[in-house]
Amino acid sequence: MTTQSEAIIEALKALGGEREISEVRTWIELRYGPRWKDLSTTMADMVPIELGGNHSSTLPEWAQVLERVGRGKYKLIEDLE
Repeated sequence: MTTQSEAIIEALKALGGEREISEVRTWIELRYGPRWKDLSTTMADMVPIELGGNHSSTLPEWAQVLERVGRGKYKLIEDLE
């Protein structure tokens, strides 16, 4: 079963690596349906602390692969092939 973090990474890869939360949400809902309610909190938690991420994030290191590049806009920070 795909986790929300995995779906976000998959969406960003498919969308070119950088998108707004709403675009990621649309891609995920088309692929997985309305399975997850809140992507914005998870995407914020996917930013590593050294790039300004949340100290309270409980996501594993493998999932902390986003950089916030603007209000509500994120990009993958490494090649995840």
